[in-house]
Amino acid sequence: SFEGLTRLDHNNELTAAAADRWEASPDGTRWTFHLRRGARWTDGRPVTAHDFEYAFKRMVDPASANRNASFYYEIEGAKAFNQGQTRDADTVGVRAIDDHTLEIRTTLPCPYLPYIASFPTSVPVPRWQVEKYGPGWSEPGRFVTNSTFKLDSWDHGARFEFVLDPNYNGPHKGFVERIIGKFLDTRMMAGGTLSYENDEIDQQDVTPIDLPRIRSHPGLSRELHVSKDFMTHFLFFNADFPPFDNLKVRQAISHAIDREAICRVLLQGMGMPAWSMLPPGFPGYADGKYRDIQRFDPERARQRLREAGYPEGRGFPRIEMWINNMARQQVGQAIQEMLKSHLGIDMTLRVVENISYRTAQYQRKIPFSLIQYHYDYPDPNNMLAMVWRSQPAGYSRHPWINAEFDRLVDEAASEMDAARRFRLYDQAQRILAEDVGAVFLYYGMKASLRKPWLKGIKRDRDGEYPFWGNNTGYFDIYIGDTRP
Repeated sequence: SFEGLTRLDHNNELTAAAADRWEASPDGTRWTFHLRRGARWTDGRPVTAHDFEYAFKRMVDPASANRNASFYYEIEGAKAFNQGQTRDADTVGVRAIDDHTLEIRTTLPCPYLPYIASFPTSVPVPRWQVEKYGPGWSEPGRFVTNSTFKLDSWDHGARFEFVLDPNYNGPHKGFVERIIGKFLDTRMMAGGTLSYENDEIDQQDVTPIDLPRIRSHPGLSRELHVSKDFMTHFLFFNADFPPFDNLKVRQAISHAIDREAICRVLLQGMGMPAWSMLPPGFPGYADGKYRDIQRFDPERARQRLREAGYPEGRGFPRIEMWINNMARQQVGQAIQEMLKSHLGIDMTLRVVENISYRTAQYQRKIPFSLIQYHYDYPDPNNMLAMVWRSQPAGYSRHPWINAEFDRLVDEAASEMDAARRFRLYDQAQRILAEDVGAVFLYYGMKASLRKPWLKGIKRDRDGEYPFWGNNTGYFDIYIGDTRP
């Protein structure tokens, strides 16, 4: 419903959106975005650079309590303002030079800033509506947006409807007149495709629970599409305390897990074995070159555990794995069995609701956990530095510290030479795998059912249909003449 300065296309590459073009200063610390002329909000007002300035500053305003504020800490003054070191929003390095020119200044060179500009929280915000209605500004009848689709109705937790906006003059004009979204809870039960099978919806994501039935169904199997997703599932440790402060213990666990079996049996092919953080197709993907570092090898696992002082698991404390999603429980149980079988380690599972989990995570109270990370923008800074660079308690997701890793991702973050930058990230990936900051398990995949009359969806460079995030997929769809 909103259009940011940039968008991602079907190859997850940057494309113009509210900004026609953009460029960096020679030193890489000042980005200038040139907005499209004639762009309008759904209420007819012009979209200006001032709307973006307000939105970026609102994003890092501590009063907004936005959990994505740290995405913008590269911007000059953003971190200090967000953390209350100053109350002056004008110290944040975002400035509308005129109605059609936005300048963003960063403390260091920031080659990935245009990707951050494509993130859903980087969209403009109608200040006059926020100031008039407060938190209710996003309700139907008040929700002023600037994209090709505008909100027509919204039944919270049930359904929403978007319709084409005749005011939109940008490069991503939609074809369908109306998009209806329904919220379906398919996480806990099979048979979650009834609405799809009754032709009540045209596209639906499906879970591994339903895949055997779908694949054996003569009709549904032809409408099933499986593609990669930029999501990595992994185990992390509290490496500050025993037994996980011992590298050999972490190595033993990494070699005791059969990733191929998990992907084949439990996930029904809805996962690919993972050996590093960056998933297939993601910029900087290592393409299995680090496979041997954490490969399944029970004998090597037992050897590492012996070297750690726990032969055959004797004397090893009972450990507890936290999970915050019931859908991961089967994978957790499989890991539980593998650790017992190959290492003699006893492990229990603890299911924790998400709010309590997140609180404990940032307080570094989780000893051992199975979790996933889904990308925010397609640059290694997002999945390496933002997840794994060490931070003080209260900011860092994972209590693992490696000074050389930190140095590499810091250097890469401000390196404007792309080839050198990716070499630095590659070195960082190797360190993360070798030091077992995480045990990488599998890369998530996305499965969906799609009616044959949905046309126009483009394949990416790998021949797959891209997942729909903040990319241009919805704007390309049209309805073919085969719809009943």
